[in-house]
Formats: sequence, structure tokens, C-alpha cells
Amino acid sequence: MILVCYDISANALRTRISKRLLEAGLERINRSVFLGELNDTVLKHLTAYLRQAMEKAEKDDSLIILPVTQHQVWQMEVLGNNILDIPVLTGQEHTIIM
Repeated sequence: MILVCYDISANALRTRISKRLLEAGLERINRSVFLGELNDTVLKHLTAYLRQAMEKAEKDDSLIILPVTQHQVWQMEVLGNNILDIPVLTGQEHTIIM
């Protein structure tokens, strides 16, 4: 599982990065926080894109890519009105088709 969070001031750059994170298969779990499972190839390409994109960022902007375990995601405590579907995020949801 990969957690990506950013603090980017420029709207255009922030929008491009968020779109790329969603295209890579991450789920937005907060305004500037994304989480999901990525294979090594996708993660490698995404990281390269993000490095290049952040070269255009302001000096105080930042982006963090953090590997996390499914166990850590299950332990996540969410306060407020954010409703996360942890089984979907961790790939643990099983669908029964009748």
C-alpha cells in the first residue's frame, strides 16, 4: 500500500498531480491524501512523474510517498465526516454475485 500526501500551492500543478494519482489507481482519502495498492512498475513510473512534476513546485511545496502496510491502514482512525471504505482500499472486499 502506498500513501501519498502533498502540500502544493499552485492550483494547476496540484490538479495535474491529483489526476495522475487517481489514474495510477490510488483513492483520494482526503483533499490532499491518496492511498492504494500499486505494483512496483506503476509505482516506479508514478514516482518518476512526481519527481519531475515537483521540479516546477514552489520552494515550500512538498509531496510525500510513504509505503504503509494493510495492517496500518486497518488501524487508521478517521475523525470527522470522512467515510472511508477500508475493505475496498486494502483490497479485502469480496463481492458475491448472485
